Amino acid sequence: MTKETKPVLGYWGIGIGSIALLMALVHFWAGPFAPSKSFEQTIAEKAVQIKQAAAAKLRGEEAAAKRRSYDIDDVFNVVTAVLGGLGIILAAIGFARKEPSRVVSAAAFLGGGAIAFQFFGLALGVIAAAIVLSAVVASMGGA
Repeated sequence: MTKETKPVLGYWGIGIGSIALLMALVHFWAGPFAPSKSFEQTIAEKAVQIKQAAAAKLRGEEAAAKRRSYDIDDVFNVVTAVLGGLGIILAAIGFARKEPSRVVSAAAFLGGGAIAFQFFGLALGVIAAAIVLSAVVASMGGA
């Protein structure tokens, strides 16, 4: 008689993967939560930083590195990715322990889905920004 392993890690993976997927969905639909600068402000700040770095380089100085500050959206993204990865890891360990394949598959799917959803959301944002940028450039061309 063989002892069947209880799918404890698989169930934990399902729970953690579910939380990660819910976090990704909430952040996509309800976020961003931190106030963001306008596109013009961001471009102006980058232009000033480039000018200061170029001037420092011409003087032979080392350009001061600016430390990046993190906001609630960055923390949300990192926690979602970590929980999604943890769901996948628990699924892999559960698979190695020969836990039931449905439980292990669900944990892996939920954790991987959370991570994939973040990538697809980022890709959608990049595509939208490229479309807007190309429309602005085309309108400036006087076509």
